[in-house]
Formats: sequence, C-alpha cells, structure tokens
Amino acid sequence: MGSTPKKVCVTGASGFIASHIVAQLLQKGYEVHGTVRTLDDESKTQHLRSLPGAESRLKLFATGNLGDPVTGPGSFDQAVSGCYAVCHVACPLAPKGSDEDGETVIYKPALAGTEEILKAVSKAGTVQVFVLTSSMSAVAPQPEPPIKSEEHWSDPDAQKARGNWYGAAKTMQEKLVMAHMKGYEQTRGKEPFRYAAVCPTAVFGPMLQPNINFTMNWVKGLYTGSKDKAPNDSMSFIDVRDTAAHHVACIEQDTAKGRFISVVESCHWNDIMKMLKEIRPTMPAVAPCDGEPVRPTQFDSTKMDSLGVKVLSVREILKSAHDEFVAKGLLTP
Repeated sequence: MGSTPKKVCVTGASGFIASHIVAQLLQKGYEVHGTVRTLDDESKTQHLRSLPGAESRLKLFATGNLGDPVTGPGSFDQAVSGCYAVCHVACPLAPKGSDEDGETVIYKPALAGTEEILKAVSKAGTVQVFVLTSSMSAVAPQPEPPIKSEEHWSDPDAQKARGNWYGAAKTMQEKLVMAHMKGYEQTRGKEPFRYAAVCPTAVFGPMLQPNINFTMNWVKGLYTGSKDKAPNDSMSFIDVRDTAAHHVACIEQDTAKGRFISVVESCHWNDIMKMLKEIRPTMPAVAPCDGEPVRPTQFDSTKMDSLGVKVLSVREILKSAHDEFVAKGLLTP
C-alpha cells in the first residue's frame, strides 16, 4: 500500500463478521469507514474504536436503520465518499422465535439498504471494488445437489413461501447487485466496479463485540446440553476470522470476481457431538442419531481456495469457541 492508505467502507461494522473485517483491514494499513446505526451506543462502537490502528484510521458514520424512510435515503453517501472499496455486510436480523413479520423486518430493509449503498457508490465515483456479504442460504437449491458450488442458487420465491426471509434477502441482494452491474454495463460499456460475493455458512469464533451473537450463543447451548440426541443431519462451519479473510482477499485480489462460498466442511451431527464431548468431557451425554447416518453436505471449495486463505478445521473452530466461552466467563473451566 502506498503512503496514502486506501479507504474501505464496511457497512454494519459493529457486527460479528464485520468487526473482524474492520480489524483485518486496519491491521493491513487501510483507512476504514465503518457504518453503524447510531454513534450513541457504546456497545456498538467501543470495541471498534479499541482496535489497533483505529484511533488514526477508523471513522464511524451513523446511518440509521436499513430501509428506514427517514434516515435511509443518502445515509451511506458520506461513509462511501472517497472510498476505493465497499464491503456491504449490513443486513437486518430478527431474533429466533420472533413473531415479527420477516418480510417487513428483514427482507424489504435488506434490499432497500443494498439499493442505497449502490446509489452511494454511484455518487462517490471512486469505488473500484464492491464486496457483498451473502450467505450459504443463497446457495441452497432444492433438492440439494451432490456437491454444492458457487454455481448453485436458491429459489427466493420458495424461500419466502417457507418463511426463510433472511435466505430470500441474501439471494435477492446478490441478484440486485448483478442487475445493477448489467444495467450500468449496457449503458456505459463497462462494469461499474469489480464485484465479489462471499457466501459464508454458519459462522463461529472469537467475538470482538461485547454481546454474544446468535450463532455463538447457539453453540454454547450445545456445550450445556441443548440436545439429548444427535439429529440425523449434517452442519457446515467456518471460523469468523477465515470468512473475514475471504472478504479482505476479495478486496485485494484483482482476479476475485463473482461468488465465493466460505466453508471448511460439513459434518454429521454424530461427529459434531463426539468432538464437543472430547473438547468438554463434562458436557451432558448426547445419544447418536436414529437410523443410518445421512451423508454430510459436500462442497467444491476450488474457487474459495483460490483466495489463498488457510481455514481452520471444524474441531479447531469448536475448540476456539469453547475457549472463548471459558475466557469470557460464559462457561465454567
């Protein structure tokens, strides 16, 4: 990097994944423009301001809630101004078990926020790279293919019908950006920016933010006995530091274009429970699944591997999560 650091805007900067993206960018010498809903809530900003390099190279911008008719339009303009790259991570979530309307709380705000960030990018005129945080839920066709890859897409209408508003939002965010690029290219004869979408599976790992997030709270429950029998199913994993590194690699590598899954592997629940018990022998016993164990989901990681990120194993991810809980007093030693 030259004497003047490149500026990168990271939306939703206070979140689990985004905080790690901010940390890695600062570590590499970038100047980071992070967006948060409000600057008045220290639980959303202090952990970012405390990162190495933040004092001189991190600026935070309040954007309000995604899709808000008052704070939404133009809310990203200042944060994106002068930036070389944008990493659009922000996406609303509804708490598990919430009776809130997913279309209103998740789907519409997610798409409105994506439209707003694209408008801000167009106004800025400096953005050369746009990285979107998508999800493995956008890589989930039915029926499941023998081996999943970036070529596979979810059906957003089917996702809506099942009430999977988050998955539908992620699928449509990708399609919205691609439509924007196609329209720009048709009118101007060139792409507006280099575009990459990172599609993480379930994400675990060290928490930079002060409050425990959903996925980490869920895995903590496994250690404390939330299941008494292993489901006859599989689950895939990625460490938060690795998926953050995938985002940063997409910013830095000129050849990084299109979709990139972000996953280490999928394991059967019998094997997951065995690893958990080995890591924490005092956890309650869990019975193996009924019947013949199903085959875990398979992934083609060829394109992801081209980013050059060495990812942690599932066992390392689960051990890291356990150590995090003990260090923060969320589990007894």
